[in-house]
Amino acid sequence: MEIKGEDLIFLFGAGASLEAGIPISNKMVEEIEELITKDDDWKPFKDLYFYLRSSIQYSDGIMGKFNEPFNVERLLVVISQIEERERNIMYPFIGTWNIRLLDLAGLNFENVTKFKKIIRKQLNEWVGLRNYDNANYFTSFSALASEIGTLIKAFTLNYDLCFETVVGREKEIELGFTKGTNEWHYSNFENYHDKSYNLYKLHGSIDWYIDVGNKLMKSERQEQNPELIFGIQHKMTSVDPYFYYSSKLREACLNEAKLIVVIGYSYADDYVNNIFSQALNSRTELRILNISPLFGKKSTVEASNEISATLKLRDSNQIISEDATAKTFLTEIMTKDFLASKLAEPDDVPFT
Repeated sequence: MEIKGEDLIFLFGAGASLEAGIPISNKMVEEIEELITKDDDWKPFKDLYFYLRSSIQYSDGIMGKFNEPFNVERLLVVISQIEERERNIMYPFIGTWNIRLLDLAGLNFENVTKFKKIIRKQLNEWVGLRNYDNANYFTSFSALASEIGTLIKAFTLNYDLCFETVVGREKEIELGFTKGTNEWHYSNFENYHDKSYNLYKLHGSIDWYIDVGNKLMKSERQEQNPELIFGIQHKMTSVDPYFYYSSKLREACLNEAKLIVVIGYSYADDYVNNIFSQALNSRTELRILNISPLFGKKSTVEASNEISATLKLRDSNQIISEDATAKTFLTEIMTKDFLASKLAEPDDVPFT
């Protein structure tokens, strides 16, 4: 079966960049816990971190979520909410702050702000690679673009620059920023002639910043305080480019795509899952090809069933699991013919 660019969507989660040397969120938390015990700059925040983590997990337990993952994004979301204080919409309904929090937060919650800054600085170091040699497995997207020959849409939940740096060496990638001014505008995605990929960075990027005119700009280097968003409640926002990107993902899933290739995504973002669920349940011809290593813990059928249950799908055959890391999949498995073989048959015979 023939496959065209409009038949495909790629979605990248943290696992897509792991083998390039960028740690996933859970690993970042482990490194934070090591830093607060060994690094003098981090030690003052040890008790505050313990309080925040235990409070987040206590909240999960109240909701019956005893196995909820704890990661750096959840930590930053909570810190940002605490920073809001009286500006938080729930402030009028809160009798008083927890006494322990007031003790640890410092005058005007300055310790909370300092802790956020040091985490954001460390996040930049984790995500910003000095060189991209270990990310060269992304060159497979250049070969795929040559095979297919028409524009392909790629969405990423990551802040890193792996895709645009490596694939951009050979192919034209649209990122939404006007040449010359480096200002973002949605209309740039409409001029797709000679472009191999439209890349939609759903959560921001380490080379984005907001200028004095409140315009989103792209820097020629990694920013010290880049424009990033954290947390599910902040990701589905009415502010562009995030609203525009979410809308494009929904539009592509509901109207155009036949195959969504998901690489290294943990299905932990509700708004992405809701888009997938709605599209898959309304379009029986749509499939997800999920790329993730199973490490022998389960079969591909079990993995597909778990994803299907998470997305609340009526047809579990719409999920196809591939037991592979991102690097293995991209360098040894992914070709135009392989992806075409995963499309649903014209008469909608389900895959098994």
